Amino acid sequence: MTNITVMGAAEARVPADQADVFASVASRDESREAALQAANAAHAELVARAKDLVAEGAAIEYVADPVSTYSNTWRDENGNTVVEHQAHASVQIVLTALDRVGEVAAQLTESGADVRVQWELSSALRDEWTRNLRSAAVQDARTAAEDFSAAIGAPALTLLSLRDGRSGGGGPSPLGDARFARAAAALPEVTVGQISVSVQVEATFTAE
Repeated sequence: MTNITVMGAAEARVPADQADVFASVASRDESREAALQAANAAHAELVARAKDLVAEGAAIEYVADPVSTYSNTWRDENGNTVVEHQAHASVQIVLTALDRVGEVAAQLTESGADVRVQWELSSALRDEWTRNLRSAAVQDARTAAEDFSAAIGAPALTLLSLRDGRSGGGGPSPLGDARFARAAAALPEVTVGQISVSVQVEATFTAE
C-alpha cells in the first residue's frame, strides 16, 4: 500500500457582472475655504448622480468618501512663502447595467471628474463558479493520482483526505481596468472585462 498526495486545480475566465466606477475631483486654491467649497460642490454633484443611477436600477449602491484636504507650502523665486490648499472628493458607484458603463464614465468625465472603471464579480456569481471549479479540481487531482498509481502498478485508489488549497479570483484582465480621458468626443467602445477564478485542492490517496 502506497500513499499518493497530489494537487488538483481548475480555473475559468468569467465575464464580470459588475463595474466599479471610481470618480474623483480635486480643487486647488490659495484659499482653503475656496478649495473646500469647490470640492464640496463637486462631491454633491457626484453623489446626486450616484443616487440617480441607484434609483434607475442601473447601480446597486454607491460609496461616498469624506472630502479630504491638505496644504502644500513652498517659496517662490522671490523667497516669498506660497501656500496652496487642495481638497479632494471621490465617489464609487457599483454598476450592474454593464451596457451603460461607457455612458456613465463619459458623463462623469465631462463633468470634470477623473474616472476609473474596474470590473468585478458579484459574490453570488463568484461563489457559483467556485463551487463548479471545486468538482473539476478534485477530478484533476484524481487523474494525477491515477497516473502515479498506474506507474507503480497499483491501480486501486482510495481517497484518504482532501484539503482545500488556494482558492479565489485573480485580477481583472487588461480590459478590466479602464481610465477615461476628459471630454471624449463620442462614447468609447467598452468591452466587459473577464475575471480569473481558480481553485486548488490537495488530495491524498492510497494505492494498492
